[in-house]
Amino acid sequence: MTDRGRATRARLIEATRTVVRDVGYAHASTRAIAQAAGVAEGTIYRHFPDKASLFFATILESNASVVAWVTTLPERAGDGTVEGNLADAAVRLAGLSDQIIPLELAIAADPELAAQRRQAMAAAGPSLPPGPPEAVAAYLAAEQRLGRVRPDLDPQEAARVLLGALFALGAMPATGDGGPDPDGVASAVRLIVRGIAP
Repeated sequence: MTDRGRATRARLIEATRTVVRDVGYAHASTRAIAQAAGVAEGTIYRHFPDKASLFFATILESNASVVAWVTTLPERAGDGTVEGNLADAAVRLAGLSDQIIPLELAIAADPELAAQRRQAMAAAGPSLPPGPPEAVAAYLAAEQRLGRVRPDLDPQEAARVLLGALFALGAMPATGDGGPDPDGVASAVRLIVRGIAP
């Protein structure tokens, strides 16, 4: 990609951020995004295959440091405690909930966006870069090999439960600064790690 192409892509990401902040995902049209970026609407499709890809790229690029940290989670196996590492990851990921949840709801409500995401994921296949669910599952599998996690645990299922709890916490009414309470997130991780047995 040329410098001009990178600059245009960056303008599209920033324009998407602005339009979504003002009107939400459900009402963020490609026309409005292009207008905010100062480009023709067709320019969007030279950089992104569809609107869903533009939305996800905006979230991921806006939170690149969190995504990068979480993808290195498996390398932390054996360091600290399992509970502490998962709580750290969960608190970092919880900060994304105010962006991810509205996008997921918009995709669920819009058949076109849902179809775009299914097509993009099918086209990417095994080349799809690992995201938080895969990173958390890989971390749990690494801890399992070290004997720090039960041998009968399904790492993928445990990752889904943990991230599902984050999704639920993010959907609750916000307090304070608007994001999920870090203490509440750590408490949820503790409950998942320790269970409810006496």
